[in-house]
Amino acid sequence: MYAERGIGLAAPQVGVCKRVIIVDISENRDQPMALINPEFIQCDGEMMMMDGCLSLPESYTETQRYSSVTVRYQDINGAEHTLEAEGLQAGCLQHEIDHLNGKLFIDHLSALKRQRIEKKVKKTLKMREENA
Repeated sequence: MYAERGIGLAAPQVGVCKRVIIVDISENRDQPMALINPEFIQCDGEMMMMDGCLSLPESYTETQRYSSVTVRYQDINGAEHTLEAEGLQAGCLQHEIDHLNGKLFIDHLSALKRQRIEKKVKKTLKMREENA
């Protein structure tokens, strides 16, 4: 996550079939937060945010997200917590919880935008293979 300048990662992205996400929106990327079994208990408002994904290299677009969310989760010790988040943190939580539910940010896009990104990803991956 940090090597790719990401702000979040879901366990399934690294082959771990657990409902765990890590988010770190701190300026220095030195405050990771682990959320186990996160679930939304409230979502409000709307915002557009720039979205990208470590699973879809070098692909970014604006997506519509809730502007504020409340999430219930467990920490690494099993204690239950509630987190209220807005803005970037709310968007990041939605993005990572989507991964736990089998969704990518492109699933929130129109068919045309999704096709453009899929084409770009294929091209990027092909170029990486040729340069390896």
